[in-house]
Amino acid sequence: MNSVEIARLLNNLIRIGTVEKIDHAAARVRVQSGDLLTDWIPWREQRAGKTRTWNPPTKGEQVLLFAPGGEMRGAIVVMGINSSENPPPVNDPNLTHWLMPDGAVIEYDHEASHLRATLPGSASIDAQADVTVTTAAKLTATAKGGAIVNANTVINGNLTLNGNFSQPSGKTATMAGDVKFTGAVTSNGKNISSSHTHDDVQRGSQQSGEVS
Repeated sequence: MNSVEIARLLNNLIRIGTVEKIDHAAARVRVQSGDLLTDWIPWREQRAGKTRTWNPPTKGEQVLLFAPGGEMRGAIVVMGINSSENPPPVNDPNLTHWLMPDGAVIEYDHEASHLRATLPGSASIDAQADVTVTTAAKLTATAKGGAIVNANTVINGNLTLNGNFSQPSGKTATMAGDVKFTGAVTSNGKNISSSHTHDDVQRGSQQSGEVS
């Protein structure tokens, strides 16, 4: 092996390039590094064993090429090098931050101990067992389009309703404890609260007429 070949191999041990083409099905990329365009080579995922992750590179992303022995056919791509075209999304040392292509953000502030998720679309949790949410302080849920709960619900605490309550026709409300009302109570449009009056009332054992 002459000195030129040795120099070529040494030069290829570690190179910087940008992702040119991506084959997601095969989990392979081609990287442009200077005048060199690599063959299809794998990229380094965060985990690839019993625990597996999927976070593929994007076209134009700056990467490192590690080529054992200087042979580019056996090179491995290491992602995550910022560039002028893909700068860091934040520069706060207290944040761990993920920015997605559609603008979604998942962020944890370890100084404020605060987790934030900003999603331009929907979110779902599909659990085959119990889901528990525990907070030592207040829990606030705001749904501009309303909330639908398709489940039997148990509330172990006081309930304050800052709005109207509606029960569809044909459904039954059962209350086993005491019920206290401070406003008017109506039944079929008629007032049955303590402030209403009865017509056709006589003293004794006779019954009153219908509520007017």
